[in-house]
Amino acid sequence: MAEGFPEEYEVDRAIFVDEVGLEIGIYGQYRLKTSYQPIFRREGSNLVPFALEARVAPYREGQQTTATEFFDVVPSADRRFVEAVCRTLHLRNHRNLGADDAASLQLYLTVDPRLEMQGQNSGLLASITRLAEESDLSPGMITCEILDAPTLSTKALAATVDALRDYGVRVSIAEFRVGKSAIDRIMRIEPDVIKIDGAWFRNVQDSAETAVLFPAVITAFQGLGANLLVQGIETPFELDAALKSNANYLQGVLLARPALVGTIVDDRPRPITYFTEQDRKIMPTRS
Repeated sequence: MAEGFPEEYEVDRAIFVDEVGLEIGIYGQYRLKTSYQPIFRREGSNLVPFALEARVAPYREGQQTTATEFFDVVPSADRRFVEAVCRTLHLRNHRNLGADDAASLQLYLTVDPRLEMQGQNSGLLASITRLAEESDLSPGMITCEILDAPTLSTKALAATVDALRDYGVRVSIAEFRVGKSAIDRIMRIEPDVIKIDGAWFRNVQDSAETAVLFPAVITAFQGLGANLLVQGIETPFELDAALKSNANYLQGVLLARPALVGTIVDDRPRPITYFTEQDRKIMPTRS
């Protein structure tokens, strides 16, 4: 650990609660906040937010920096501790959502197997269940994305998936490669969700040859029992392409931007035309 920072079992000492009940982490000169970005699914002619992906929003001297820039300065010896702080923030702050029916909004988190499996199973995975109970969330409402899943050995990936399932948590992977090896791995671990990166999705759509094949890829993965999440949707064209490919879940700044916890989350259904029409009108405010 870097000098001046507590051990993992002192995660609570690195978190304070502000005057309105929001939880914030402290790491050196950084203040760590939770942001959530909605994930949508199609219901008839509407898109409905049903889940939130949690992300850390680091601040230094009052200015927000990116998560990538923040983690670049975190020493490897502190990484597990910082991940534990972030996970605690995200789970506890779920109860602070400004939404009409916050309890129905699922929560998407990330886990890094290289950190989780250090030592005699670090217990970080087990903490998910405990923290979920504290926040009145059932483990089945939580989906954990396994970071860098395509680069892991099948054995390491399967071990992490089995551990998560033992705790009742749903599993997500980001698997961009299409071919026999990817199909074999997916058949072995049976993820609940496969995430399609926005940049990869845009590259596919830029080519008429690959774009016409993409719905077949979606269908193949769905046939293995997985739901497909297309993230990074930025334009009406990309949304239309994702809808036509029959993706199960949709996410991106066109639909809703990440927002700090405490911001009101609009969990109402939105007409698809609200996003696809260039000169769309403003949604009516809540009554």
